Amino acid sequence: MKNVSVAQRMNLPWVESPFFDDLLLKKDLTPEQREMVTHYNREGFLVLRQQVAHELIDRTLREIEGEYPATVGEDPTRHQDLWKKYGTVRELASQPQIFDVLRMLYDREPVPFQTLNFKFGTQQRAHSDTIHFSSTPARFMCGVWVALEETNATNGPLFYYPRSHRQEEFNYFDIGIEAEENYAEYHNYEDFMEEFMEAKGYLRQEIHMQKGDVLIWSSNLAHGGMPIKGGNVTRWSQVTHYYFEGCMYYSPRFSDMFSKNLNLRHVINIATGKVVQHSENGKSIETINTGNFRYAVSHNFTLPVLVKEVLKKIIGKKPF
Repeated sequence: MKNVSVAQRMNLPWVESPFFDDLLLKKDLTPEQREMVTHYNREGFLVLRQQVAHELIDRTLREIEGEYPATVGEDPTRHQDLWKKYGTVRELASQPQIFDVLRMLYDREPVPFQTLNFKFGTQQRAHSDTIHFSSTPARFMCGVWVALEETNATNGPLFYYPRSHRQEEFNYFDIGIEAEENYAEYHNYEDFMEEFMEAKGYLRQEIHMQKGDVLIWSSNLAHGGMPIKGGNVTRWSQVTHYYFEGCMYYSPRFSDMFSKNLNLRHVINIATGKVVQHSENGKSIETINTGNFRYAVSHNFTLPVLVKEVLKKIIGKKPF
């Protein structure tokens, strides 16, 4: 470690490091790649035009269209993890050309772990993905949005707040909300995010995409969906969320952040079908599944008192 700089030792994606400019000088990248990573560092997102074959998109739509209602506003509005049912969804989530870009941005192997498929625009209020998915080390997570048809001003396009990824990661504890297992308090988080974006002077921007275009965004970038103005118009799309190897993966919304009782996720790599091992600084971490929650057994992360008492009864001694 003597010849490793402080910048290289930081437990952050290099593209989000405060030492990014220095690290970039040491990278063997083409001028185009340098422009891409710099834009991602500065703005928090990256647009890749015509990255997904239209033939694959057409096959995907033929497979999944029967899963959705005919009219905007009817349930279900989205389907999570259709990759488990349809090979085309899994193929969209495992595109080699997208993996290559993610490796360049994060210097780790990408792990696609969740898909969301939409027929209509979400009309979702501003949020960052870090309220739902986070990691230790922080920020080794991103979203990838694939336009399965054109998006425009009428069919509820995405919006985002450029450079908002540079803010700290807010969780429920930060804004005075207790961890929960449902969405009863989620509107309070959305209120906070909208007020915060306005108070900090961030300007909302729409993005219009063509079929086959890809948007990659940093985990902490605030984003959402614009209102649908064109009546019963579709906005077919697929979102894939990616972690990166060598981390602990957890859900902040379900975690007690004050005591660091992290609700660890059961992560399956969509591309390989294999369970991903949680790890901390390269060391594997064992987890305990208590039913609704999964906790790490590590000297850095504590178990709730109730779980400790249960373990003592099972194994006859303190868990650690």
